[in-house]
Amino acid sequence: MSKTFSASFASLLALALAVGLAGCGDGGLHARVGDAVSRVEQAVARLGNALDGGDLRNAALIRQYADKVAEAKPDLRDLARVLEREATREGTLYSGLEARAKDLRSSLPAEGAERERYLPIAEEIDSLATATAVDEFNRALADPLNVLADLSDGALPRVDAASASATRGANNAGDFGPGSQLVGNPNYGRWRTDSSGSSFWVWYGQFALMRDLLGGPRIGYGDWAGRRDYSYYHDYGRRNYTSPGARTRQAQVESSARQKFASQNRTFRSPYQQRRQGASTSVQRQKFASTGSRPGAASSASRFGSAKSGTRRASVRGFGGGGARGPRRGK
Repeated sequence: MSKTFSASFASLLALALAVGLAGCGDGGLHARVGDAVSRVEQAVARLGNALDGGDLRNAALIRQYADKVAEAKPDLRDLARVLEREATREGTLYSGLEARAKDLRSSLPAEGAERERYLPIAEEIDSLATATAVDEFNRALADPLNVLADLSDGALPRVDAASASATRGANNAGDFGPGSQLVGNPNYGRWRTDSSGSSFWVWYGQFALMRDLLGGPRIGYGDWAGRRDYSYYHDYGRRNYTSPGARTRQAQVESSARQKFASQNRTFRSPYQQRRQGASTSVQRQKFASTGSRPGAASSASRFGSAKSGTRRASVRGFGGGGARGPRRGK
């Protein structure tokens, strides 16, 4: 077996377990799953090293965008620095993968356990194999990166996604304000249910700055579910960047909302009923026409200037390599 951990190996392991892993004794099964867990841990470490080394283009852009937003909008400096951490090991996206890898190790059953107990572990291995791939994690960073783009009032271009106005128009989505890409993503907050049975979004810890600095109305689950806009997490990355526990909680919130709507003779629309439009060609492999910048973006651009490219940092304009074909204006 190759020493390089891959999503294809993890998928084959999950499939083999699903059909009974014929020809593999219990001892062999335990050894193979244990080896796969070790490979997950190694993949998480490699991804951390890639972040440390500045090898992810979107992580480099997050740093640049955070600097530009903090300079142009001092009142948003603290929020910009919180978002900047997503380009590091301390970011919630990466630390979430670390935590899941630890949970995976602790959930490994003792040798001789029934084979059915290995199936959810194999499914989690499969998800983590994809989530820890450098290219995939780079794409996942587009959501916090594009929050920074939107905070610049369109002066900094979105990456791997069309403009906010374009995606809202294409998806008939509601305007939940800057930061809406992260709403519903359990790495950044959770849905809390009040005494009336309605659920609303609550940011975790440091991300409460989204609420404190940006204000806006409380985001209710039912409204958001039917009118959410495009985000990488919800439309492409949810399976790989959601822990098993968070997946269960998402299903519970949706089930409760569906029942509440039914009791009021209202139609509930699942947030995952269909994939929203807005991904760049590098994500969905098909073109999406952007309507361009929001009027007035040019005047705000002068406050942000142009981002400089360093030895390991991609420039905001004209960057190459894998990922998006090119950036789109934030608003």
